[in-house]
This record gives sequence, C-alpha cells and structure tokens, in this order.
Amino acid sequence: MAYGSEKEKPATERAHERIDVRVELMELEKKIDLLKVDYEQYFLGMVPFAPDKLHLEVKNLIRRLKKAPFKNAQMNFALRTLENRYQTYNTYWNRVNRQREDGTYCKDVFKANIRERRLAEEAESQTERGKARGNVKSLFTAYKNALEKQTGKKYNIDYNAFQNSLAQRAKDFKQKHGKDKKLSFKVVVQDGKVSVKARVKE
Repeated sequence: MAYGSEKEKPATERAHERIDVRVELMELEKKIDLLKVDYEQYFLGMVPFAPDKLHLEVKNLIRRLKKAPFKNAQMNFALRTLENRYQTYNTYWNRVNRQREDGTYCKDVFKANIRERRLAEEAESQTERGKARGNVKSLFTAYKNALEKQTGKKYNIDYNAFQNSLAQRAKDFKQKHGKDKKLSFKVVVQDGKVSVKARVKE
C-alpha cells in the first residue's frame, strides 16, 4: 500500500524509520571518532596504511543520511554537526597528507631530526672527546647519587659548574705535573662525606 504522506503511515512504521535514522547518526558519530584515531595512528607511523576503507564508509553514510526522509529538526541539526566535524577533520587530514608528501610534516620532521641527532651522538661517543664527555656525565651522576644517598636529600647540582670544576682541576694538574700526565677522577665516600678525588693514570 502506498502512503501519500508521513501522517498517513502507521505510527509503528514512522517510529521505526525515525529510530533507524537515530541509530545511523550514532553509528556515524562512532565511525568519525574511530576514523580520527586511525588517522592519528597512521600519521604517527603506528600503522602502515591510511584508513581508506573506513573513510569511504563515513562518506557514504553521510551521503545516505542526507538523503534519508523523515528527519526532524533535531536529527537534521545532529547530522549537520557531525558533517561539520567530519569536514574539519578531513581538511586537516588532507593538509597533513600533502605535508607528508612534501616532507614538511612537523611530526615527521621532528622524528627525522631525533634520528639524525641520535646518530650524531652515537658517532661522537666513539671519539676521544665524546668518550670524555660520557665519563664526565657518568661521574656527575655517581657524585649526585652518592651525595643524595648519604644525606637523604635531593640536590639540584649544576652540571656545567661541575664540568668546569673538573676541567680547571685537570688544567691546574697539567701545569704542575706536565702535559704528558693524564688525570682521572673518582667519587669517594669517606667518613660520611662525598667528594671527587683525582689521581694520576698509570
């Protein structure tokens, strides 16, 4: 039987159609939220491929809901809100994809810089200068830990001041004993006091 208007349809049929629209609106909201998460994971490199299938499902669902009959004002408002949210996200996703293609996406650039910095630090750590810096950092950590363990207090020790103090002690030593002598430092705990002792390398 054909009905000329929504009012001519049985109440149960009209209610069923309204519930379907509400259910699909809820489904659309869930899919948009999931799509947002999937794109963020893709941009972070956690997954290898963009969520194209889910993206297509969202677009098709929006298109179907826009054509669906018997939506009231509340449903239309909810649909416009969800569509606007999707369009905002989609504009952002498209912009990021272009930046990734151009190699200018900030997160990709940031990760590349970190990788380059780590490689540079690893290469420097193999040099004499890098090894010396590593020894100073280890000595600083050992001194700070020993001091805090003995006193039971936290200390905010200036690393640069600590490093400069060692450099000055090494300079004074070489001026006194000659440049051919090499000096090493060691953290010593004696009578409850923590200090950095210098000794000549054999």
